[in-house]
Amino acid sequence: MSWALVLVAPPDELEVLAAELFELGALGVELQEPGMLLMPGTPELPHGRGRAIAHFEQQNLALEAAETLGAEPPVELAAQDWSTAWRAHHHVMQVGPRSWVVPPWEKAPDGVCVTIDPGMAFGTGSHATTSLCLEACDELLALRPGADLLDVGTGSGVIALLAVKLGAGRVVGTENDLVALRAAREGAALNGLAPDRIEWLLADPQEVRGQFGIVIANILLNTLEELAPQIVARVLPKGRLVLSGLLAAQGDAAEHAYLALGLRPLGRKERQGWIRVELER
Repeated sequence: MSWALVLVAPPDELEVLAAELFELGALGVELQEPGMLLMPGTPELPHGRGRAIAHFEQQNLALEAAETLGAEPPVELAAQDWSTAWRAHHHVMQVGPRSWVVPPWEKAPDGVCVTIDPGMAFGTGSHATTSLCLEACDELLALRPGADLLDVGTGSGVIALLAVKLGAGRVVGTENDLVALRAAREGAALNGLAPDRIEWLLADPQEVRGQFGIVIANILLNTLEELAPQIVARVLPKGRLVLSGLLAAQGDAAEHAYLALGLRPLGRKERQGWIRVELER
């Protein structure tokens, strides 16, 4: 037998919650976020909330995790090898005109591929905001080959990793979460990159030296507004800025914060209720 622990949380807290569940002994964690297509028979998500479903092989670990996280008691499931069964939710995914994100156990297609282990959490590319940013990364590096790129709030590092695979120059990924940064470094090693190919920094944008032809920030609206002067300062003149982590209704507010600092709007793209905003300095 195995046990499932179900927790409901705000969407922006799910990846950190998943990391905590893995540390507490979960063999696999499925994240369900607003706007995501759910399997038939799955209960609807509460409005504005997401769901983490963690699978445990040992009941005592599931019970301890429930107590630690203040969750309902775990549910007993029929026997199944959850160490491999959770992989059924993760497949090869095209994220840009030339690029793909691939789990380690699937064959990579022809094209530029980034391997991401979903077990590390912190962003596999499947969420609409991440896929929008990956698509923009591919498109912008096609227009600006070899451009330097800054990834603000790098998470798993998937955007920075794709930038390197697409031939970007200097690539920097910043984070305020040490666990996420560790996952990003592991992801770089998984993709065969030299340890110094990407600068992984536990830092705010103001602490990053230099300016970049492309800056991508996939973070929450309040943080985008708070860090706007720091982020704009990192964009080269005529450089491009991509903002996401935004619900569609938040696009105007995010854009306004950056127009006030002298940037000009270039366009938006919406997917599954989320939006990407592009600007130029």
